[in-house]
Amino acid sequence: MKPLIKKILFVMILIIPLTWINGVYAQKTVAQQDQVMLMKQMIGTWQNEFVPDTSIIWEIKPYGKGLEMHYQFTTKDETLREVKQLLGFDSQFENFVTYTLFPSGRFILFIGKFVSDKNSYVEVRDQLNPEKVLSRSEYEFKTADMFTVTRIFGYYGAKPGTYYRIKK
Repeated sequence: MKPLIKKILFVMILIIPLTWINGVYAQKTVAQQDQVMLMKQMIGTWQNEFVPDTSIIWEIKPYGKGLEMHYQFTTKDETLREVKQLLGFDSQFENFVTYTLFPSGRFILFIGKFVSDKNSYVEVRDQLNPEKVLSRSEYEFKTADMFTVTRIFGYYGAKPGTYYRIKK
């Protein structure tokens, strides 16, 4: 009986590190995503009609290695709210950062990254306590012309739902 237990222990000692190595390799693959290239799939004009006659239009243009964005809520051709956004990737911080400016002068910083070629997340952090996450939304690019936003918690960020590319 004792030789059998020794063999089982020996095999477990060999197998467990292999699963750790696989996990470390998978994390490196995600970390090596070209964040700037992945951000480019967002370029275009997107629309989310989240209630009848009310939609969000999100126009995203390249700006150097980043993006310039105009985000507006409209209803029956009347603008209810709009913001300007600048998005860039900070390689030292290993995240992209979005500076969102409201016409009132108020601003919010969003931080996020792509975790795969089709999935990303964005978090709003408390500006006085950056470790505190106020909101988190997850994005999934279903096709080149459609992505979904799921709000995990909080009230900041893009409205949940499905965004469709508007062809101009």
